[in-house]
Amino acid sequence: MLLDKMILGIDAGSHRVKVFGSFGEDKFRSNVCGWFERDIEEQFDEDDMEFEIDGRKGFAGTIALYEDEFGSASIYGDSKAHQDTKIRVLLAINRYLERHSPSMGRVAIVVGQPIKGHKETEKKRIKGMLEGQHTVKVNGRTRTFFIENIGVAAEGSAAFWSNPSDGVVRIIDIGSGTVNAATITDKRHVNNASDTFNFGVETINNKEDYGNLASGIIRNTTRLKWNKSDRVLVCGGISEGIIQLIAEHYPNAHILNPVSKIGSEVKFLSPIYANAAGFYAIAKGAFG
Repeated sequence: MLLDKMILGIDAGSHRVKVFGSFGEDKFRSNVCGWFERDIEEQFDEDDMEFEIDGRKGFAGTIALYEDEFGSASIYGDSKAHQDTKIRVLLAINRYLERHSPSMGRVAIVVGQPIKGHKETEKKRIKGMLEGQHTVKVNGRTRTFFIENIGVAAEGSAAFWSNPSDGVVRIIDIGSGTVNAATITDKRHVNNASDTFNFGVETINNKEDYGNLASGIIRNTTRLKWNKSDRVLVCGGISEGIIQLIAEHYPNAHILNPVSKIGSEVKFLSPIYANAAGFYAIAKGAFG
């Protein structure tokens, strides 16, 4: 496959980073922690990364989950305009290039921002920290690439483009720190029927209690005047575990499975990739 630049959709979530591009999907743990000298260099998973970016040294992936002395904390909230996002995105690009196109030096990306924080000031901050040339050192290998195009799309709303359809569609995008509720009418985002709720899988007291999480989602979406008969699509890593609970109130609720078309192969992906695949579709339209 001949490419003049790599186009990627990158969902830099607080639990896992999800990536989609012309060679398919990828994901790794989002955890990032500071560097320290290890007496025993244990291998935790294939996504273990020791990095140096912009003078910052650290560990990322599953190794950071276990080795972070500050409890593997992630930054939650309605904005992704912070340094952990930058580290995750640059690591995602490096990892994808390393696997699929090691000589590629030009990149175009679309990343996400929660609906509530999808404002020009925040989008400019995200673009400002990612645009331009970057040199990263990961697991002893150094790579330089140039991010020449970047878009910032609304999470949840953008997931629609991973498997688009006509009519009115409600999307529930369940993340680790937030839930995005998006309304799409005739392929257009409806702002007054969409929002971001500041809770998610990792912020509730009992992370295994999907019942309370589903109740919170239902209460907040009914405040947006969603109707019980609406077509609702659910995406995110816990979609399979929570869909029946959502369907108790919204009987037309289904899981949003992104469509992946790589060459002649067409398949449906896990709903965890809905935003990343939607970002990629947007990026292809804008920068392809």
